[in-house]
Amino acid sequence: MDEAPRELRNLAFDVISPSTWAATGYLMATWVVGLFWFIIIVTAASTGLAMSVLWVGIPILVLTAVCWKAGARAERAFIRAALGERIPDPYRPIGPGSFLKRWRQRASDPATWRDALYLLLLCPLGVIWFAVVTAVWAFPLALISVPTWYKAVPGGVRLFGSAHPLVRVDTVPEALLAAAVGLVALLAVPPVIRLIAAAHLAIARRLLGPGPEAVLVAQVEEARARRTMAVDVAAAERRRIERDLHDGAQQRLVALAMDLGMAREKFSKDPERARALLDEAHDEAKRALTELRNLARGIHPAVLTDRGLDAAISALAARSSVPVDVSVELARRPPPTVESAAYFVVAEALVNVAKHAAATHAAVRVNTRKERLVIEVTDDGLGGATQLPGSGLAGLADRVTAVDGSFSLSSPPGGPTVIRAELPCGS
Repeated sequence: MDEAPRELRNLAFDVISPSTWAATGYLMATWVVGLFWFIIIVTAASTGLAMSVLWVGIPILVLTAVCWKAGARAERAFIRAALGERIPDPYRPIGPGSFLKRWRQRASDPATWRDALYLLLLCPLGVIWFAVVTAVWAFPLALISVPTWYKAVPGGVRLFGSAHPLVRVDTVPEALLAAAVGLVALLAVPPVIRLIAAAHLAIARRLLGPGPEAVLVAQVEEARARRTMAVDVAAAERRRIERDLHDGAQQRLVALAMDLGMAREKFSKDPERARALLDEAHDEAKRALTELRNLARGIHPAVLTDRGLDAAISALAARSSVPVDVSVELARRPPPTVESAAYFVVAEALVNVAKHAAATHAAVRVNTRKERLVIEVTDDGLGGATQLPGSGLAGLADRVTAVDGSFSLSSPPGGPTVIRAELPCGS
């Protein structure tokens, strides 16, 4: 029952939203910026081409290209500020060489010429946007203001036609009805502005952004970096397991073998001493089993495989020296790789809470939002945690990134510390 009033309230807030007015201002100013660049590019380029036979035009053409590239960069900044869209630079890297060689590389870059095309299109596009945006805002505002001026018009206000209008407003009820229609129409303005901004962004992304080939290369590079990161994470995990085996269980097993050997030698001559050595060996065997169990849990806990993320995180919380509230809300079980990454995010975060945070309470929240598994670990400790290279948090971020996730850390001095990871879990 509250959905309709909430939607209406959201539409009303959209009318006065800074993003709506920023988009409106940008779209209405586009024709002025476009006219400026049209005059600059056409005038300078035609002058440079006409004088190129005397070699004087070459510097003019070079300077024109420098100007339009600066204009394209400014447009990317304006679009990011007004429309909230970040368009990355599309230019190819310039290799070493002479000034002439570098400029030849710039001139052969298609992105340079797409910049010029975009700036030349700004003027006609801007004229269209200005006309549409002005009409979109003027129509409802004019209707809203009808009660204040309809009496000043002889014969009443004529709407939707002059000689034979569809509507004539010459009474107070009619004026108030026109104002009400204007208010309703005003609520439709922000969606229309967003639609126009989306159309402009589509053109800007195509001309100011990387081309399809550059996007494909970037995606390949990102996949290669992610694969390398996954290999590095696996290698670091293997080294950790080797170190834990060498420093923990292996040393205990060596001590166990020595105790058993000494007990065998003492068995006939000193049974009491042999019994004491056997007791020590028994205790050492139990400690070695504990080490191996913890090591196996660190590789991949059986409870995670058998019972899922909720039970595995609850087990982590039960072993934590700091009280932990756990909330896991999952519609379905995530893929094994994602589930394992989520478990280790929580495990490493709770270890850091116990070792470094000086916290009295922690909370773990796991849920799904738009096909993403969201993990948040919060504590009320001292804060000040940093993601230094080589640290546990940096390794955790690498593990999350390796499965195409995102990782963030918020830990101001004095706390609280919030570790957040988002992992893809779509089908």
